[in-house]
Amino acid sequence: MKSNRLLRRGPALALLVSGIFAASILRVHAQAKGTVENFTATAVNVTGAPDPVKIDLLRWSTDAEREQVFNALSEKGEKEFLNVLAKQPTLGYIWTSESAGYSVRYAYQTVAPDGGERVIVATDKPLGSWNPQTWKATATATANGYDFTVIELRLNRKRGTGEGKSSLFAKVTADKTAKAITLESYSGATVVLKDVKALQKAGAATAQSGKPPGR
Repeated sequence: MKSNRLLRRGPALALLVSGIFAASILRVHAQAKGTVENFTATAVNVTGAPDPVKIDLLRWSTDAEREQVFNALSEKGEKEFLNVLAKQPTLGYIWTSESAGYSVRYAYQTVAPDGGERVIVATDKPLGSWNPQTWKATATATANGYDFTVIELRLNRKRGTGEGKSSLFAKVTADKTAKAITLESYSGATVVLKDVKALQKAGAATAQSGKPPGR
């Protein structure tokens, strides 16, 4: 009986081990290639919280890449947006406590209305895909059913502690003025990331298209 239970658990155990191994390889790859930005945060208001979150960006989306993703959402809707997003190159990774990370397919940095910094990243999977028990709405909130994730971080000018919100609770929209993917009605959305911090590194490039942003 004991051997039968081990046999039944074999495939699941193998999948778990392979997931952990793949995540380790991706982390090493990100570290070896170098990153332009690194953010840490703690998840709140979702199942599995408090869950540590780390976002490592290898580079920002180019103008051409941003335009392609923007046009897909603004002209053809969410389904085509996901199709185009999934075909974008890997720009970095989002790490949670799950066994594997998520490839960042869209990364944009701009100035917030209050003069602070806005960072918007998107991945072609909903967070919680590797562990269905995490990243779901709590009993007091209503979640969206997107098959992708858009996260918007807002930090103050001095790069101190900020916050983050996501498409789990906010509608994703195409901002025609900025020609960027954003969260609609950001101020009224539920916070999903607290204690967001940007880990600066000397000499790191910090802007899309290789140009330093105004901070």
